[in-house]
Amino acid sequence: MNKLNVIDLFSGCGGLSLGLKNSGLNVVAAVDSDEHAIKVYRENFPETAARAFCEDLTKFSPRDLLSRIGEIEVDIIAGGPPCQGFSTMRQLGGSNHGGRLIEDSRRYLYRQFLEYVKFFKPALFVMENVRGIKTAANGEVFERIINESGDIGYDIWETVLNAREFGIPQKRIRQIIVGVKKESPKFDFEVLQKTKETTLWEAIGDLPPLKAGQAKNSYDRRKIEKQIKRYGGNYIEDVLELSRAESLTAHHARPHSERDLRDFARIKEGETGQQALQRGEELEHPYNRDIFKDRYTKQHRNRLCSTITAHLSKDGLMFIHPTQNRSLTPREAARIQSFPDWFRFSVPRTHQYRLIGNAVPPLLGEIIGNSISEYLESVDTGRQVTIPYKIAI
Repeated sequence: MNKLNVIDLFSGCGGLSLGLKNSGLNVVAAVDSDEHAIKVYRENFPETAARAFCEDLTKFSPRDLLSRIGEIEVDIIAGGPPCQGFSTMRQLGGSNHGGRLIEDSRRYLYRQFLEYVKFFKPALFVMENVRGIKTAANGEVFERIINESGDIGYDIWETVLNAREFGIPQKRIRQIIVGVKKESPKFDFEVLQKTKETTLWEAIGDLPPLKAGQAKNSYDRRKIEKQIKRYGGNYIEDVLELSRAESLTAHHARPHSERDLRDFARIKEGETGQQALQRGEELEHPYNRDIFKDRYTKQHRNRLCSTITAHLSKDGLMFIHPTQNRSLTPREAARIQSFPDWFRFSVPRTHQYRLIGNAVPPLLGEIIGNSISEYLESVDTGRQVTIPYKIAI
């Protein structure tokens, strides 16, 4: 059988695409409305660059995509509709009571995703989102996804995955939804291969030290050798693929105010600002100390990192380096997300943080891709049947 073809919707900069590609799948097209994300995607996936489109999926129809990609069979549709609309469900008038929810358009972008499924009729689709999608609006949103998937001929199987169980060095929990054509066998998530935890230091400990505002673009080979001797080469060689990186990129620390730097120095490794205050430390930060209890968080070398999020683009105060008086660099954040070092983020630093934080960790995407491949190899996908939507351009 030829490689199974994938369309990646809401692709971002390509974390899921990279993982699926590494699992042996063939990503034939990607769509996202963020011009910075598509710029990064095209740079890192030259084989797909001509089919990576910067388009708003609420306006860019499946037929529009088909007219651009031509005669390609689509076996899988994958993607992560934006999750911000699931984080806080506001009632009408901004209250926490009432009969109807404000229709947050982001909350229903899954419908655009399902429109593509309905049109292309892939053997399988996979959707990644935040854990809150299942409980949003008292479960109403998730129930809609199940029912609307059923209406177009797909049964839903779902699970919650914790990135730490798959060797990704952070506390990241995500909802995974897989849709398969009705009458198909159950999709079994038990085949997902778990592994030992990876600590923060295993991911970033070899990088050259920086001061706030400083950047470096070359490796310290002695530190890399020391890192491999201490931890082995599994993460640094197999995941980060240092041998493929021509130079060190995106390792540039943001500047911080003198006040912040003084506070960073007062917080112990592994502590939050609140814990430092409880210990009797005096901090200068002006934030409400009852509300922002973890506003300042210094990560710990020998533990998991906090979840890498797009909020890193704001100030980085929740991601203070464990041993250096600064916040994490984009390259450190990318490594924690399991992006290899050859993956380039050729956009301004604020956008780098945002794209990295919004991405699916490639290593998690690869594990999901392996399970998808195994499943589709075991069922009749109809791969050799003429697809009714195929056209010649």
